Amino acid sequence: MVENDSEKREKRRQLFLNWNIEKELPEKIGEYRLGRTDVQDHGIYRAFAYTEKTCGWSVQAIFDEETMDYMVKTDLSLFTLTDIDMITGDFLSFQKSVDELLPGHIQKELIDRDKVSVLVRGHAFTMWNYQSVYPESICGFTRVIDPSAPVLGLNGSYVIAAYESREDKSGILFFYNMYRNEYYGEMRKNGVPIIIHQYDARSTEELENAVRKHMKEDLMQLGRKDS
Repeated sequence: MVENDSEKREKRRQLFLNWNIEKELPEKIGEYRLGRTDVQDHGIYRAFAYTEKTCGWSVQAIFDEETMDYMVKTDLSLFTLTDIDMITGDFLSFQKSVDELLPGHIQKELIDRDKVSVLVRGHAFTMWNYQSVYPESICGFTRVIDPSAPVLGLNGSYVIAAYESREDKSGILFFYNMYRNEYYGEMRKNGVPIIIHQYDARSTEELENAVRKHMKEDLMQLGRKDS
């Protein structure tokens, strides 16, 4: 008898429900607390997550029906990262990798964010006196990432600063690519990426000038409901 999609979903769900995560995984890692999600969101089954209530960030264990893979995604509101070391089509392999790797992943990537790569330590944005450039809030947007605690993203790019309006998932991100020694920015409007070039720079001095010139107007534009 061939299983239909609903039966396949329920079988995968039971695999997760039978996984004793409360015993096998830490209840809390830093301020990230473990909890079951157990939600089918269209083609994504969200099984459980570590969530930081203050900032709303979460690290989620999911199954993606499009790729037929189990994986861990880190949802930082304005952007999402996928850990390539915990992607597999086999549940038992996923369970093993999560048990072994997930706590260390959260500690390294989200809690010990001040411990940057040796390629940037002691130079680039790590030596930048950014406080006057990136205020804690501006134009209704809150700074959620700053250069003292960046987030390592894809292909050697650090997110060194970010401003967010959590209500409508809009904001601006500032990046530094440690392989190309380049700074650049991206905007989000209602979760949709907007490619921009006004923050392209080769030094913190160039980036600082661009931020002072453009950021306030860009955030005001993002904050307009009709934009």
